[in-house]
Amino acid sequence: MTRSGLIFPALIASTLFLLMSCGSDNAIPQSLSQDKEIPELLGIALRPGTDPAMRFAALEPIIGRSREAGEVEWLEAFLGKVLESYPTDPYGAYYLMAMAEGARESGSGDLSLDYLRRLLKNYPDIEIKGNSLHLLAMEKIAAETTNPRESAAMRLEMKRHYPDRINQGLNLYRLAGEYRKIGEWDAMYQAYQSYLDYPDTFVPNVPDARNRVLSDLSFHSSNKSWTMENLDDLVATVKYAIRNQDAQLLTRMQAEPFFLMNWSQETSDPFTHIPMTLGSFLKPSIRYNRELEA
Repeated sequence: MTRSGLIFPALIASTLFLLMSCGSDNAIPQSLSQDKEIPELLGIALRPGTDPAMRFAALEPIIGRSREAGEVEWLEAFLGKVLESYPTDPYGAYYLMAMAEGARESGSGDLSLDYLRRLLKNYPDIEIKGNSLHLLAMEKIAAETTNPRESAAMRLEMKRHYPDRINQGLNLYRLAGEYRKIGEWDAMYQAYQSYLDYPDTFVPNVPDARNRVLSDLSFHSSNKSWTMENLDDLVATVKYAIRNQDAQLLTRMQAEPFFLMNWSQETSDPFTHIPMTLGSFLKPSIRYNRELEA
């Protein structure tokens, strides 16, 4: 038998030994055991001294075939052993991304996020098929975490390090939303103001996003001359204006972002944005209750 003819059996033997040394949980699943290339690829990947690029070339098809076969839990455990054995592997970001996707598919969202955080913290960025794995991890964390501070931090990192690879307008709109959740109002308005620099931005499920932002910014920057120190004074003034048919006074008390709509309308309806004044509705028949409902 030639020397090359001895290589394949040797690889199978070394692979089986390495898998058994990792524990029974990492034994090749039945659904993959019929694929004759799998043992050979595993032998290359797990052989001591294998170049990281060669290991990646061997593991990439294993990752793809394992996911196609639905063996995401086995794959997750196996890749965890690989990273444990080769903690400085420069392709560690790719393996953690595969583990994160597998955890997400199996319903472990929190574990998936933990893998992505490890990816960002412990491994340098690499590009796979033109995609930055750090950027992909940041996008997923920003979208899936329940911590608005973490989401905001990820969106800021994306803005700083990948300005030409993201939808800047959409990222700024969502960054402002995270600031709103944590009560950082100045940062929120600043992000909204920057969002307006991207007029063609489409925000999914918010067709009137731009109008809403313009309204919020207008309210924020207004002088609030129509406000009063307390509710009792405001109610008394409005009652006086209605009782005396004083349209000018009523209009002066009208909030700047005032609009009219019925219960069936949405704020995206352009009719709600037609300028109107409360004074236009004053008629002799207008009355108010002596005691207002709370």
